[in-house]
Amino acid sequence: MICGVLVNATGDPRTVHPVAEAVRRDWPGSRLVTLRGADQLAVYGVFGSRCVDGAVNSYLATGHLPPGDPACPTR
Repeated sequence: MICGVLVNATGDPRTVHPVAEAVRRDWPGSRLVTLRGADQLAVYGVFGSRCVDGAVNSYLATGHLPPGDPACPTR
């Protein structure tokens, strides 16, 4: 089973959000961290979202997935 954290913005011009949701469904051991209302490809470590960066950093530090699929506001 594939597990890990996926990150996507609702307005990502390359990987549109429905595709990210489909990947999440195909990888049942994963979580999708969504940045709502952002129109950019790079999110983690680039956009400056404490919510996104915190969810990913926590996973990287502990190996524990978020309890659900976090949806983060742009600010």
